[in-house]
Amino acid sequence: MPDQPPSPAAPGSNADPVRPLLCAAMLEIATPRLYQENPFRKTGLSVLAGAREVAKRIDQLKLAAELESGEEHRSFAPMELLTVDQVREVAQVLKEPAVRLVHELFWFWPENFPEDSPDDTAMVFLAQGETRRAIEHWEALADEGQPAALHNLAVCYHQQALEMEEAEAPDDQDLAQLWLQAIRYWDRIRCDEAVWTRLRARVTGLGDARLSVEIVGQMRTTIPDALAKICAALALSHGEQGRANRGGLHAALVIHIHGDNTGARQALETRATPIVRRIDARVSETKNRAALPDANGLTEADMLIRTNDEDLRLVEILCGRAAEYYREVSHSVADTALNCLVGYQRQTGDDRGCLPVLFYLLGMEATPEFKLRLADTFRIVRGNALSGERRDVPEKRLGPAVVEPELSDYEKEFRLLTDQVIPGLDGMQLGEAGREEYSARVAGMLKNIAVAAYHENDNINLAMNAFATAFALPCGDRMREALEKERSQLQQEIETRKEKELRLETETGVLLINRKGVSLDGRWADAADLAGLRHGVQNRASGNSAVTSYVIAWRTAAGEEFELNGQKVLVPSERTGQDYARILDTFYYFFVPALIDRLAAAIRKGEDVLIGETPIKRQGLLLASTVRFGDRDELVSYASLETRTEGGQLAFSSKLNPWLSDSYVIADTWNAVIFRQLVEVLLRG
Repeated sequence: MPDQPPSPAAPGSNADPVRPLLCAAMLEIATPRLYQENPFRKTGLSVLAGAREVAKRIDQLKLAAELESGEEHRSFAPMELLTVDQVREVAQVLKEPAVRLVHELFWFWPENFPEDSPDDTAMVFLAQGETRRAIEHWEALADEGQPAALHNLAVCYHQQALEMEEAEAPDDQDLAQLWLQAIRYWDRIRCDEAVWTRLRARVTGLGDARLSVEIVGQMRTTIPDALAKICAALALSHGEQGRANRGGLHAALVIHIHGDNTGARQALETRATPIVRRIDARVSETKNRAALPDANGLTEADMLIRTNDEDLRLVEILCGRAAEYYREVSHSVADTALNCLVGYQRQTGDDRGCLPVLFYLLGMEATPEFKLRLADTFRIVRGNALSGERRDVPEKRLGPAVVEPELSDYEKEFRLLTDQVIPGLDGMQLGEAGREEYSARVAGMLKNIAVAAYHENDNINLAMNAFATAFALPCGDRMREALEKERSQLQQEIETRKEKELRLETETGVLLINRKGVSLDGRWADAADLAGLRHGVQNRASGNSAVTSYVIAWRTAAGEEFELNGQKVLVPSERTGQDYARILDTFYYFFVPALIDRLAAAIRKGEDVLIGETPIKRQGLLLASTVRFGDRDELVSYASLETRTEGGQLAFSSKLNPWLSDSYVIADTWNAVIFRQLVEVLLRG
């Protein structure tokens, strides 16, 4: 009966599929050096070479090794001449039938495998070093479903992927595509019955009592495990060498190969287990030392982090940050370090010294309960450090320390980061990935300080210093790009604000506007207190003619009103129109967005907000009926509301009942000029 790939378990089933035994010989040779150690690659022998041909070739290679001659130009020939000892090892491998058969699977087959093909076109190309032409020949045959050609392409692309791994700086995208291509071909081979029929014929033809035909089914079943084992080894290797991206690629390939979480998890955890054992041993040693009477908890926590940082990165690369396996070992380290730190803080009150370690621990995976405890500890210790007061975690208390009252909260935060948290990066001696992650977290805090210090305190110097400090950290390209974007936006905002700020002094008044508020002849209205705005053009009679004048008025929540008009600041002249436009531009930049948000918030809370005499509700307007005098209980939804602006009038009515309507003179009605924007905000939220 043909050997078939195992059937997957039904979706949602807890039962594992019944699998044939795995091939131990295949798993043994499944390493990143799979093809470098292939005896057929080393010798140049065909996979069908008989005992006499093998013996003859072994003698030739021994002689070449002794004479140090015999350079070959065939495809995939070893870069260096084999030594006599290496030749003997190859000869021994070829004497082991099961091991040899596995190596045959991972090398090129003649077109008629298991029958020999003396005039095989592709094999001739390989002998001549014409690798590309051999591949093109196999691709043409593979399109026709030729099993040996499909098999050879799987071997070829897999070998090329492993060779590319040895390159100094391969393109990550090209490497990933080559691996996926190789895996796809091996998957096709595993599902192609014709390939395994030929391999069973090969076993039968050998007639070796040490080799049972059942090994073919085992080999077929083992292919995914073998490929995953190689990728897991590469994931670990790249992680150990600081190549996190390539390590992550191979961890993802393991999952891709298995197609099920269980198999992938087992393959990756197998590689991670020795690392986790090292981490567990260090955790245990730290707990023992921390229990001694003269233990220094800060030193122990710092050492625990320093010695386990890179090992934790390896486990993360292999198993993934969200994996329970990784979370458990990360929690173990974090919990032990925090216990050491809390004991140290209670003994010494050294809140500032604890901050770097706490800052590092914030980035570790752990249980939700631990994260809450860590966040609370960080809040207390950070608060102590900022205020200069000692508050125990959670018990003892010392007297207050001297505080610098002249510093703002953001200046204190900045100084704490630059004096304590940033220097702590060098003190912990983290690996490259750990330094980058720690720095990115600090850079994020510096960015927040910069933005808040400017927006809330107008402290441009602190904002720029915070950004400059962040850029000096080794926080990685992605964070630097984000910082550059934020800094550019802030710089643009600073320039725009400078341009928008206005001081207008005329014979009839002095007007000063900036983001904090507006002053008219020394009367100040804070930006946060503005509750109403109206503006427009007013026509008034002057003798026998009409005089057009501009008006801009604002009022505060306390009811204080201010007005610019034809007698105050906006006295008719050649510049009046320009001044009017400049003042409105500044008002709309600094005040109107926040005013609209405040009005919308009040409406949503059910507070009384009017346009003229028309109440504004969350669901719509309460409009008066022209046929029912005094009634104002007709709610018109915003979807049914028709709004018109013409002749200096704001008019709204119901689309369904035109008798429901109201209208107001825009220049005389508070917030009529922003009614449309207000409705848009209400509809969004």
